Amino acid sequence: MTRLEKISSYISDNEKVLDVGCDQALLSKILAKRKIYSIASDLRPNIIENAKKNLTPLEKEYITFSVSNGVPTILNEEYTLVLSGMGAHTILDILKNSNYRFNKIITISNNNNDILRTEMSKLNYYVLEEEIIKEKGKFYNLIVFDNVKRDYSKEQILVGINHKNKELLKEKNEYLIKKYTSILNIANNEKLIDIVNTLKDYKY
Repeated sequence: MTRLEKISSYISDNEKVLDVGCDQALLSKILAKRKIYSIASDLRPNIIENAKKNLTPLEKEYITFSVSNGVPTILNEEYTLVLSGMGAHTILDILKNSNYRFNKIITISNNNNDILRTEMSKLNYYVLEEEIIKEKGKFYNLIVFDNVKRDYSKEQILVGINHKNKELLKEKNEYLIKKYTSILNIANNEKLIDIVNTLKDYKY
């Protein structure tokens, strides 16, 4: 299952979706097959124009396109926000620059997810569940946020909360332990030592 198909599996048939940074609107096209309405938004007009080409009648009915730098101002009802294919800091910048309040946000990032969990809670978005995705040899972290307040332990901030695929989580953590240990063999780093110990002690 691809990353976009995995995102789709976290979206129910009665949701409407805003995909910011949609690129070729591939997620919206997947959702259109399920008759789910979506807004495909990107800041690059040429990307949006290319995405509009060769649409099926079903895709034309269920996809709206928007050129916008971040969350578009056309929202007038409840949407699930998808932010995929971007770093944690970009995700946070988009949300900090939006006045719209989402009940559900799905993110996929392959770095700084500990920062994302911490900073999202400051925006009153909290982790509901997570899943590790492995695609072309790389690990990606899918996180579903909602508005229900939760407190995190130090371990949860680093590793995550309510992971669906414990086998892939373990594989990712073992990869990180090996990677960070090789760095520590060259230079001492207290923060990395703490991370490695936390990953080693994690109970699956």
